[in-house]
Amino acid sequence: MNTARLEVARGLMGSRQQVVLDVLPVLLHVNNPRLPGFINNSIPCGIAHYTPERQALQSLQTLARGIQLPRGFSASQIRGVYLMGSLGSLAQARSSDLDVWLCYDESLPPEDIAALQSKCDLIERWADSQGVELHFFLMNLSAFRSGQSQAAEGEDCGSSQHMLLLDEFYRSALWLAGCQPRWWLIPTEHERHADDFWHELLEHHRVHRDHWLDFGAIPSIPPAEFVGAGLWQLNKGLSDPYKSLLKLLLTRHYAGQYPNMRPLCWDLKERVHRGITDVGSNDAYLLLLARLTAQLEKEGNRERVELARRAFYYKVKMPLSEMNPAQRQSWRAQTMLGLCRDWGWSEDTFADLDQRPKWSPLRVARERNALISEMLGSYRFLAAFSQKYVTRLHISRQDMQTLGNRLYAAFDTRPGKIVDINPGISPSLAQEKLALNLKRKVWQLIPGIFYRSDDEALEQQQVLRQSPGLVELLCFARFNGLLDNYSQMAIYPSHNPLSQYELKEVAGVIKALVPFKPAAKNFLQPAHPVAWHLMVNVGVDPQHELSRRGMQKISNRDDALGYSSARENLVLTLDLICINSWGEWVVERFAGEAAMLQCLQHILQQLPYARKHGWPAMHVHCHCASRASAIRLRVEQLIADVQTHFIEQPKSPYLIEAADNWYLLEGRREGMQLRSADSPMKLLALLARPSRTFISYTLDRAALLNSPLRLIFAEARAGLWHIYYWRHDRKVYFYFVDEKGALIHQQWPDTEHGSQFWLMPLLRFLRQVDQRWQLQDGRVQNRKIVLTEIRRKNRTVDFEVIRRRVPDLSQQTASIDLRGALDAERQATIYCDGIEFSAWQYGGDLYRAVVREVIQRRGSKSDYPLSLSDVELPDNQNILEHLQVR
Repeated sequence: MNTARLEVARGLMGSRQQVVLDVLPVLLHVNNPRLPGFINNSIPCGIAHYTPERQALQSLQTLARGIQLPRGFSASQIRGVYLMGSLGSLAQARSSDLDVWLCYDESLPPEDIAALQSKCDLIERWADSQGVELHFFLMNLSAFRSGQSQAAEGEDCGSSQHMLLLDEFYRSALWLAGCQPRWWLIPTEHERHADDFWHELLEHHRVHRDHWLDFGAIPSIPPAEFVGAGLWQLNKGLSDPYKSLLKLLLTRHYAGQYPNMRPLCWDLKERVHRGITDVGSNDAYLLLLARLTAQLEKEGNRERVELARRAFYYKVKMPLSEMNPAQRQSWRAQTMLGLCRDWGWSEDTFADLDQRPKWSPLRVARERNALISEMLGSYRFLAAFSQKYVTRLHISRQDMQTLGNRLYAAFDTRPGKIVDINPGISPSLAQEKLALNLKRKVWQLIPGIFYRSDDEALEQQQVLRQSPGLVELLCFARFNGLLDNYSQMAIYPSHNPLSQYELKEVAGVIKALVPFKPAAKNFLQPAHPVAWHLMVNVGVDPQHELSRRGMQKISNRDDALGYSSARENLVLTLDLICINSWGEWVVERFAGEAAMLQCLQHILQQLPYARKHGWPAMHVHCHCASRASAIRLRVEQLIADVQTHFIEQPKSPYLIEAADNWYLLEGRREGMQLRSADSPMKLLALLARPSRTFISYTLDRAALLNSPLRLIFAEARAGLWHIYYWRHDRKVYFYFVDEKGALIHQQWPDTEHGSQFWLMPLLRFLRQVDQRWQLQDGRVQNRKIVLTEIRRKNRTVDFEVIRRRVPDLSQQTASIDLRGALDAERQATIYCDGIEFSAWQYGGDLYRAVVREVIQRRGSKSDYPLSLSDVELPDNQNILEHLQVR
């Protein structure tokens, strides 16, 4: 049967492919400078028990005319050469590659094995030049039998499966040269005791040990391999979903047989041992299809049966509707036609399936959903099975992480994630025409020509995807190949906030985006952004009403976050395109007055990564109708300032002003926090929050420009009490910054007595509280107080600060000692020169009673304000709260 399959394989090949197949053993058998793959004469060579046949020698002459092979060649450093895969089967096509298992002498030193690999690499390149995709897999059989493998990448399934791979090898392998697999000789009923049966053959001299190779027996399929195999096939399904679906369904079928699993290769061997040796009856893919169809029909899901049949049809790669009568006479075509008739398929079915390269994106998306649903369903079945029956998986932690993360990147769906709808289904989805329809504030993407209809259901059938943000749709079209350089886009309705100019510019940016192709090592780490593209105000005119009348505001206050005297925020929508290290595209949309700040908060989530590796590239784009350039520059500037700030000062909150709102970005243990204030009083409440450590506020370059707070925060220092005052419009504006940077603001009437009736009592109060805390804490030095007056500069709106001398302690004494205290229930008690006045005693007359007592004690009987010289609060050492209570 092996010889017959080789002849079938040759018959389905072109002439150059036949030459590659014929001479392949010869290239490995000898080292000759006239032959492909030659490096030097010391490279391991010589295939055990191999003598080139006439066909190989004839093909050899086409490569090197007149070449003579050495006689009596005795080296046998290569034990066996095998082909694995679809060759010689119904599934073989002109494009089928050659997967070669090369078993070498296990006594070879590592340097010789490396040299042999180099020779194989050169032969692969030569085969590629002949139009043949060739892959060598160098096999150490002892290591293979013990389950050792490489990392899961490229063509290697890594640690994910062993027996499943061996099962596939035994049912599809073709022996080319060297020793033959001893598995061929072991009857199925002796599979579980293969070694005993083999030794019996040796003892009776029925076989020669040196002519056979042991790849291992398959007594059963260990269930521990199923999760790894499922992960591997799902990953392979990203490029060839139909082939992977068949293998996943087989693995699921095996799991469904537990504990009496019967490998498919047993069926093949039993047929051969019964004398059934014709190629068609033993076709590995027909045996596979029979098993799967029986299982799926038993489960009773017709759609799954049809999907498996489509997968098989595409695996065979034989477009029946495109074949002429002569081509249909081949055994492959006749076999497929017979199958299709049994399935009830018509010529129209063939024609539709063969038009797959021209399927519409909507059809491709439906097929993708069916494939992914079945593949993920099979994997979940395998995962649940393994969780129930397996204690330890046959897959390394590294492979599990790599394959699992790659699948997450491909199949995870979340808001804004751009999904690949074409995992190897169609060669191209590029569209000459695309339509963008805005309906009820939602954008719709429609491939081809949009046929508007009064029937909403018919109209909806044309929609491929919809989103509140246009950028997400354009990224979807670009990522899936719908949007090409020649694509023409129409906008509906004609009266639309999005202009053709803006669409052209935005689409140009998105067309220029370069997909990131991740390496396998990328999936061993969490995904991180490699590039950001920020689209500002797409389809939005921030001055729409004025633009409509040609009356855009012109102002010397050109901050995009506080434009003109009306302080308009011109940044209304932001679409952040993130391309990450796993190759994912995610579009985050931010809209409204706080859009810029929410976007910054999102970007700053990457701060831990940026501290080690730097920030990824940020590209800002704005093409809206009003002030696009100024908006783009302001957004670029703000992002750069904020990113630099939190790298250099991660614990310093950053204050931003936008329109009539203030926003505070601050890093916390749980992540970046965004706090907002829509009034000056709420802003001051934010700034008054106590802290365990000193807070150094950083103000954005356009925040609080005409406020004394800019100077106050620039001057405040840790460990000091700062008093700032500004006398304006017959009022005293008082700002106090404590030793940890928290701020309190109060204002009082500015009387003709000047600072005597507000500053001296304040200083006295601060000293009294501080002295009490000194005694409690055992602190030696009192708290230093810094006194500063704030003034406006002449003929400007800018402020300046003037340092003032703090009066001597002797000037801070009071003739009447007036103290207050709050108990745990916030009830007040006041002491006037030691006399107690409590709420329990006086009730609502408490403060009138204190006033009477103070006036009696004043010699001048004046009515200047009363000021407490101390306040005691239960279990509290926060000076700001003491000032508020005072």
